[in-house]
Amino acid sequence: MNELHFQDKFLLPFFRDTLGYREVKANTVTNSLIIEEDLQAFISETELNKKPYEVLLKKYNGDEKELLNDLIDVIKERTSSSRNMALFINSNKSITLRGVQLYLFYTGDSVIHNNSLFDENIFSVVQELPYKFDYKGKRIFSFRPDMAMFVNGIYLGYSELKSNYTNQTARKNGRSKVIKDYFEAIKIYHQDFDTDEMLSEKEKEVYRKDFLKIFEKAIHITTTDIGETYVIRNIVDYFDDILTTCREGKYDREEIEKKANNAIKSYPLLKPNADKKEKLKELFTALYGKTFIEKEILYYNFIERDIYTSKKGNKELKNEQGYLISPRPKQKFGTDKIMAKIDEFLAHEQEDDYFEKLLERQLSGVSEAKKKELLEKRKAYSNNKNIYSLLMQYAAGFGKSNIIGWSALQLKDLRRNGEYVYDKVMIVVDRLQLRGQIDSKMLNMNIDNRMYVEVRNKKAFQDALASDTRLVIVNLQKFGSVRDMFDAEVMQKLSKMRIVFLIDEIHRSNSGDQHDSMVSIFDELQLPFDKSTQYTQSRKKKNLIIGFTATPDDHTLARFGEFSGYAESEKLWRPFDSYTMKEAIEDGFILNPLKNIVPIASKMLFDLPSNPLEGFTEREYKDAQKKQIYENRERIDAIAKYIADLLVKDVYRQIRGTGKAMLAVHSIKAAIAYKQAVTKHFNALIKEAKYEKYKDAPIHVVYSSNQEEQSAAGLNDGLSEEKVLESFALKKNGLMIVVAKLQTGFDEKKLHTLFLDKEISGISAIQTISRVNRTAKYKNDCKIVDFSYNNVNVQNIKDAFEHFSDVVVSDFDPFSDKKILDILLIELKKSDVFNKFFSVFTAIYKDVMKRDNPESYLDYESSLKKYIEANPKRSADAKAWITQYFTILNRIEYVIDLEAKYSEPNFLFFWRKFNVIYNTMHRNTDVKDPIEVYFDNQIGIIEVGTEETKEKKKKPNQVAKGNTGKSSHQFNILDIIEARNEQEAKTGVLIQEFLSKIKDFFEYIENSNEGKRLIVKMKSHISEVEIYDDFAKIYRRYKALNRRKVGDYFFKEMDDLVNKLCDDFEEYLKVKV
Repeated sequence: MNELHFQDKFLLPFFRDTLGYREVKANTVTNSLIIEEDLQAFISETELNKKPYEVLLKKYNGDEKELLNDLIDVIKERTSSSRNMALFINSNKSITLRGVQLYLFYTGDSVIHNNSLFDENIFSVVQELPYKFDYKGKRIFSFRPDMAMFVNGIYLGYSELKSNYTNQTARKNGRSKVIKDYFEAIKIYHQDFDTDEMLSEKEKEVYRKDFLKIFEKAIHITTTDIGETYVIRNIVDYFDDILTTCREGKYDREEIEKKANNAIKSYPLLKPNADKKEKLKELFTALYGKTFIEKEILYYNFIERDIYTSKKGNKELKNEQGYLISPRPKQKFGTDKIMAKIDEFLAHEQEDDYFEKLLERQLSGVSEAKKKELLEKRKAYSNNKNIYSLLMQYAAGFGKSNIIGWSALQLKDLRRNGEYVYDKVMIVVDRLQLRGQIDSKMLNMNIDNRMYVEVRNKKAFQDALASDTRLVIVNLQKFGSVRDMFDAEVMQKLSKMRIVFLIDEIHRSNSGDQHDSMVSIFDELQLPFDKSTQYTQSRKKKNLIIGFTATPDDHTLARFGEFSGYAESEKLWRPFDSYTMKEAIEDGFILNPLKNIVPIASKMLFDLPSNPLEGFTEREYKDAQKKQIYENRERIDAIAKYIADLLVKDVYRQIRGTGKAMLAVHSIKAAIAYKQAVTKHFNALIKEAKYEKYKDAPIHVVYSSNQEEQSAAGLNDGLSEEKVLESFALKKNGLMIVVAKLQTGFDEKKLHTLFLDKEISGISAIQTISRVNRTAKYKNDCKIVDFSYNNVNVQNIKDAFEHFSDVVVSDFDPFSDKKILDILLIELKKSDVFNKFFSVFTAIYKDVMKRDNPESYLDYESSLKKYIEANPKRSADAKAWITQYFTILNRIEYVIDLEAKYSEPNFLFFWRKFNVIYNTMHRNTDVKDPIEVYFDNQIGIIEVGTEETKEKKKKPNQVAKGNTGKSSHQFNILDIIEARNEQEAKTGVLIQEFLSKIKDFFEYIENSNEGKRLIVKMKSHISEVEIYDDFAKIYRRYKALNRRKVGDYFFKEMDDLVNKLCDDFEEYLKVKV
């Protein structure tokens, strides 16, 4: 169908009949973009306005026209100072005129009126709106948007339609048309206003806001064809670029379009496989449906300003213009999708078998055998039974804080049948910086700090449950465990309430310790609800957990994801919604952290330690421990020197001189050594005049202190962690040294370079590298500098990215595990250990007198030890079985329903005790010293190859077998040392090869004519900028002439370090002299 047919025969009837809009003739819209008839009707005829209007009209002596004109003048003035129409309407839901209050918009779900007032709002659509602008008696601009939308006579935005019938698409022609219209308007603004010397800057701004209001004040502008719809927000962001190209006389629209098209994205679909008309209905409902417009007005648009702490300690907004924050299509889609799913949850809250019945309907075309299998599986899963859950896979940097803020506000206000749906909305955070982000977000969204409460301990949590405050921020930093919050009293309260928990990041490092193991807050939060019989038997409502992460694992997906096992080829579990790292990189919302990975190798030397008892005692040795490498002081000093050099020559120059860096290290001991070493080398460098400007850049260290090591505060001049983060955020440059902490949730957009001197993989790898991938103005890339031993992180990061960069789905199969669990349960109960000792054990622990008598236990333990010694094979089998039993039980418990027999307390307690005794008896008492490790005084970039990521093979499900003795295979320690040193020799060669390529380049510069001119400039007082520019030209020429000879890898690593290379060349010349 052509555009007119598409518009007139399909969209307009849809707006009228389905969305409830009025169609208004174009000639009734004034040039102020106001439908006077609608505005007049709303202020004079609707419920809350009738009487005030009559009072006001008397003040105007019955002159309706004068009253309306005055009101329109107020609207025009306030619209001019508002960033867009959503912000204007939200701030001016009512206006006072001559002391009388008139409403301009009614919100829905009011405590008194429910939706009756909202239904009185007048939504209108106008075809072919003739927008005209006259100046000095002549028409300077006109254009006709295909469809324009209004509420109560006030402009909302417009839509540009394209027809596939004429071979035009929204993607190509629609987006181009919107930018072209805006470009042409600014071109005319430049000609008639910007170049008029008689106008002041203030007058020009007034004309600009009036002239460009149809573009710049729109909540959003859409362009659609029958297949796709694109959404343009904040078109004003391109004003400066367009005006600049007009002022320069270039009028380069193509470059502006290219930039804009990267930001103008298509709106996602809930039902992408629906027919085209149904898809269009879904899209226009999401964008122009009355309740969705209300959400735009109340929630989705706000001004983000910087936050400062007042002298009284209160956080306040800076008095500045700030940035308009409104949702990208995928953000709004995700938030709306959450709210729609909650509607579904609420509608079927009392139907425990709802999801099984839903699946049964969805399986209508599947064979009976397959249908029965899938239904049985779905019934067995615990997912959504005791508490609802939604798992969101969103890339770090996607704007989760905004989505949490938008969702929390809507959930707080959500009402059904005259009551609030959720008694509490709890935002769960685990990092000081995440806490600060949420706090700032609330302030920017106009949520006064009196409207929410923060809890940091169990008592505050219980007080919050009893208070009237419905918005709660739960800061887990001070909780030992999430489960500490949920005792019997709390669970009793929760069984009578309906609460929603929003988890900012479901993974956190295990108490911030150096081993970096990730625990799931999702698991910790849900477990009390699954374990509490009191809660499951007495609850009348269902609580909800919504968790956000970029890295869902198999267990998390099976426990909290969406069941999608509708065909044999499909994996079973997937996130409820996703916006992946791959999508975010392609859309330009985050940077690609894999693009600039620089492997820096440090050559080590391995040897046997000297034996002071040689001739008397032959000592045995074991392979080196990783901490010997990562805590080696000479190696740390060499790397610290390299880091300090990169900081001043590369990192701090990035992002227009505001770049920052993070160094993630292996242990607290290493962090303390790095703090001292980097500070030493950095202080030496800033004595040079060209680096003195960086002298105020702090070097902070953050870790969870323990009694064995110096506190982090002591290394940070007494600053608390909160003050360290504040200092790092405020300083122009800086380095943050971390041990486990801040590797999830730390969001500093100016963080450009990540130094790694520890090994990362899997979830930890993605969480850590995502600290530097945020976009910011003038930030064009990010960098990872890897110092890990053998540079294993290069492959580890690639493997993790392959797994987590797209939608993560799980085929985790707990039912195969359960079959093994059944066999193990039988074998354990048949075992000699169980039959000889279980009854004795239970007799002791069920009898209070015997349990408190040490002799009872000692006799039992002694008998068990004798049995283990006398029956090594049977004991080893029992040990293997119970180890496997506990592993499987931990993996599948609460993922699927298990009978009580699998977790019978006495049974588990008995076998845990057996495990402890067996392990104590079989602990390896051989004391072997590790071989010694030395730094071999070589460090530099090397070429590291990577392999294709291999899909993990599933381990076969079979019952474990016991192992009664030590491994028969003994490694020769001298062979290990020889192999390690051979590998290190190869590393040394690779370091030397790269250094020789740098030397060859420097010699090329010395011998070339342009290089000789550069050397003369370096010795004179030519500006640094000119020297870097000349050096870059020589580098580009060398690259073009020598690519084949030198190889791509050298240039790949050096392309982003050209300025550092220039500084190194200057030092090379000094050394040579």
